[in-house]
Amino acid sequence: MRDQDKTKTQLIAELDALRGELAQVRQERDTLRAAVPAGGEDRYRSVVDNVVDGIVTIDALGTVCSFNPAAEQIFGYPAAEVLGQNVAMLMPEPYHSEHDNFIAAYLRSGIPRVIGIGREVVGRRRDGSTFAMDLAVNEFRLDQERMFTGIVRDISQRKELEAQLLQAQKMESIGQLAGGIAHDFNNQLGIILFDLDLLIAETEGNTGLLHDLDKIRKVVLRAAELTRKLLLFSRRQRMEFRPLNLNQQVREMEKMLARLLGAEIRIDLRLAEDLWTVQADPSTLDQVLINLALNARDAMPGGGTLYLETRNIPAAAHPSSHPGPFACLAVRDTGTGMDAEVCRRIFEPFFTTKDQGTGLGLAMVYGIIQSHRGWIAVDSSPGQGTGFEIFLPALQQAAPEPRHDQAAAFRRAGHGERLLVIEDETELRQRLAQALGDSNYSVQTASTLADAHRLWQQEHFDLVISDVALPDGKGPDLLFSLVAEHPDLVALLITGHLGHALDWERLQQAGFPVLHKPFAVEALLKQVRELLGRRP
Repeated sequence: MRDQDKTKTQLIAELDALRGELAQVRQERDTLRAAVPAGGEDRYRSVVDNVVDGIVTIDALGTVCSFNPAAEQIFGYPAAEVLGQNVAMLMPEPYHSEHDNFIAAYLRSGIPRVIGIGREVVGRRRDGSTFAMDLAVNEFRLDQERMFTGIVRDISQRKELEAQLLQAQKMESIGQLAGGIAHDFNNQLGIILFDLDLLIAETEGNTGLLHDLDKIRKVVLRAAELTRKLLLFSRRQRMEFRPLNLNQQVREMEKMLARLLGAEIRIDLRLAEDLWTVQADPSTLDQVLINLALNARDAMPGGGTLYLETRNIPAAAHPSSHPGPFACLAVRDTGTGMDAEVCRRIFEPFFTTKDQGTGLGLAMVYGIIQSHRGWIAVDSSPGQGTGFEIFLPALQQAAPEPRHDQAAAFRRAGHGERLLVIEDETELRQRLAQALGDSNYSVQTASTLADAHRLWQQEHFDLVISDVALPDGKGPDLLFSLVAEHPDLVALLITGHLGHALDWERLQQAGFPVLHKPFAVEALLKQVRELLGRRP
């Protein structure tokens, strides 16, 4: 959320700057009004030729009589092509056809349609493109003939910034909604995962039932990964780095990418054997793959091939990373390609070549790779396709195989230690108490900070397990207050999302680890045993 808020702040600042420039335009207009009577033709020409705004003078028939250098730059016409022509040539339809009627109506009635200050209209450039402009029109007399002067400022940049700000606000709202849904869903998944782990632990000898339970468990874990991606989208989840094999990550994403790309685009995997492990966050790497695949799809409207390649790089160096071995993930397409100027700017925020693009996708990709202490390179040319190469520092060891059968090692590992569990979701609180109680711990539960504080005053606990978000406050606040009185306090935080402002440095100094919901029984029991083992 901090990055998103920073972007919004920058947009608002740029809009304010543009509004300040608009005020300058109006001041220049007033200067222009006073120029002729005060200093004559020379001063008038000096002002007109050097102001940053377009100044166009027309007669009562709409014929252009003067066209200053700024107007040439704004509209793309040299003055020689405009002088003597109808000013409607600078207007798109329907204004092009209606402009003469507007002037005639004003001359008859005196009721202006374009007279005034700060009117936003649409202009037409020499190449046929249109743009938003601020137009101020004033009437004056020259040799008894009615004349009109228009002062024009190109405000297309301001309008674009306003649109980007609106998009940022919309994405923030969507993110808040997604984060709220994912948080509540994580609690329910946690309950299901706990029940499955308890059933698996109690089911012995029935291979068929264990197989079915394991399949259900894998589905729950996939659902948990989907909610994690929602939380990442809503910027309510911290990245969790762990040893990861890029080949496995690509294979797991292949089906999803195939659905995104459609039947006309083929995916060709070229994955290196014995690929080195990287330390990475799997969900954000999924976002990288999705963004690059969507860009490739847009570059191949008639179909083509998306190549996903991996390889080991024994030695490499880059200014943004330490030299050493890297694992490389390459994403290549057979699309339209890009020229050198587009390649140079491709990772800039808000830069896009798409009509409906926000220009944030590749900027986000760049940021994710940087957070992994790696870098990304692009190679493209018109008609030759595009290739992105992602370099991530390698661990040069195999990634550990995921296991969920370690709970037995921590079952009944307790020795009557007293635990306080603070969780406002009733069913999850009950599952936590059951799992810990079955492992020979003495458990008390609370649903609010007030209840937890009351229980603490009545009994000393060896370990406190607290949700981050509670109805009457935040779990860390209680823990910090307790540790001030009991420096040897051992505690564990659990959370469905990290949208709350947490003091991570302080949490680490206090030794309070965090478990993300949904978590397995073995993860809880292992963490509890390790924390209790730290006590003096």
